[in-house]
Parts: sequence; C-alpha cells; structure tokens
Amino acid sequence: MREAKLSRQRIAYLSQLQKKIVQLRSQKGNFGSKKIHVGVSELRQAFHAHSQSAAAEQIKQISAYLLLFYAVECGLKSIWLKQNKLQTTEQIPDRTLLSKDGHNLDRWVKELKISASQVSATPDFYLEKGGFSLNIEKAHQAWRYNIRLKGEDEKVLVEWLNSICNWIKENINR
Repeated sequence: MREAKLSRQRIAYLSQLQKKIVQLRSQKGNFGSKKIHVGVSELRQAFHAHSQSAAAEQIKQISAYLLLFYAVECGLKSIWLKQNKLQTTEQIPDRTLLSKDGHNLDRWVKELKISASQVSATPDFYLEKGGFSLNIEKAHQAWRYNIRLKGEDEKVLVEWLNSICNWIKENINR
C-alpha cells in the first residue's frame, strides 16, 4: 500500500516535470521573437510619419512604396483598434490578424468593412521576373528586398494604396 502511494507520487512528480520541460522548450529561443505591441496613438503616429515620408519622396520608387504600404497597414490597424474599443494590438482576440494576416491589407479592409464604392478591389500583381500572380500581402516583401513588380501592376497597386491612404485620412480621427 505504501509502495503504491509512493509510486503515484513519483508519477505525479514526473508529470509536473514533463509539463515544465514542455513549457521551457516552447519558450526556448522565442524571447527575441516576441511581437512588439503598440497602441492606437503609436499606430496613428506611424501612419502619419510613413505617409508623409512616402509623399515627400521626390522620385517615386520602391522605398516610397514600402513606406506607403506600412502607412496603410498602421492606419488600418489604428482605426480597427479604435472601432473595436481596444487600446493595443496585444488585445486583439483573433491572433491571425497579427501573425498570419498581419500584412494582409485586404483582410484589414474587409475587417473594417470598407465598401467597394469607397475603395476598389484589392489588386494582385506579378513580379517583373516571374510568372505567377501574388496578392497584396507579398508587396511589402518585394519592395523590402528591392524586387521589381511589373510596371502596370505596380502603378495599380500604388494607386490602390493611395486610395486606402485617403480613406484612412478621412477616418483616422473619428
């Protein structure tokens, strides 16, 4: 009887130890990869800073387009947080909005229910060298790595980003 009790205690101890090991393994190497959570005001400030810098670029080029993309992303997130009465991105209940779909502007436009009469359909694009269609969330990667888009596709994409930017300017302080 005493041996059975001792055996159960050992099993319980090993079970707790196993849980701690699993927790430590899941944390290993992740401390530096945690997301930086920001609030409505930081996102609003980032929108204004990026959109002004993108507009100030003398020659429209990849760096200006990248800033425009990030301005739109920050502006959409700021408005979404405010509409949902949240203070920071850390409070967003649907984690895919920050991980899987964090840069998916089309998803943010849909989340905000921006009507098609206000903003055209989200454009896809082709790389200058490459034969397959990419969606909006890949644009920032192409621009970040200085990969050229097909000329007309890039023009349409930048026009779309500018139209979203204009919508944000009208709605960000509401």
